[in-house]
Amino acid sequence: MADAIYRDYDSEALYAQYNNRAQISEADLAAIKDDQNARSADYRANAARKHLDEQYGDDPRERVDVFLPHNDGAPLLAFIHGGYWQWNDKEGFEFLAKELNAHGAAFANIEYTLCPGVTLAELTNQCQRAVAYLWKEAATYGYDRDRIVVSGHSAGGHLTSMMQATDWSSLEDGLPSNLVAAGLPISGIYDLEPIRLTPLNDAVRLQPEDVPGLSPMFLPPLTGGPSVIAFGGFEYDEFDRQASDLAKTWAEQGVETSTLNMPGRDHFTALSALAETDHDLFAAAMKLMGLR
Repeated sequence: MADAIYRDYDSEALYAQYNNRAQISEADLAAIKDDQNARSADYRANAARKHLDEQYGDDPRERVDVFLPHNDGAPLLAFIHGGYWQWNDKEGFEFLAKELNAHGAAFANIEYTLCPGVTLAELTNQCQRAVAYLWKEAATYGYDRDRIVVSGHSAGGHLTSMMQATDWSSLEDGLPSNLVAAGLPISGIYDLEPIRLTPLNDAVRLQPEDVPGLSPMFLPPLTGGPSVIAFGGFEYDEFDRQASDLAKTWAEQGVETSTLNMPGRDHFTALSALAETDHDLFAAAMKLMGLR
């Protein structure tokens, strides 16, 4: 029997816990992405109120799309896409904006530079710059800067919680400590040590000393807003465990936290629920933004 390298997992079993693309067939994954891409392209082309590829920093990938509902003054859901910090683009996730806009919420779709082109620390800082930009430019776009809820999926779930753990007032003069009103991380990784020990780290290049400062599990939730930590009921055990541990750890520090187990959802269909108006995940987003 191979030696355990993290909790009770040997190297092969640990990688199996985080290798989400092995969870469903290539054909099923392609069908999910094709559907999301088609819906996203349609809304990107036809949304009535939008600002595309707004530059929030100097890097060519430091861009954000903003989709607005009919009325000004709406809360904003700032979304950070996943892909283990090394895959995907913001294009393909616009489908999430359609129902959020229709139900009175603004939606921002954040892009960032992928590993190994940058370190995970710099990637995280890019997302911080994006969220700070969205707060500073709220009046330009017409949403409520005091109701910015950050959400993200997979790696974006990790980055969502990193935004909640950011000391905004020390990051830049004039930013409030409670810049992020609430967080909705979906299928995230909050302790990065297991990632460091798998082939997923080939591009991310985490070193042992990087893990504490880039893992929300070991950081205080400085923004203080509530957090709903969601995951799919069909996901691997580690995603359930990571969500439950983060909720417990942050609750012990006085933050309102809860977990949302979504029965029947795998790692990829978990995100789809954010665009389904009759799903608990959509309801959680609405509640965090004060719309329900």
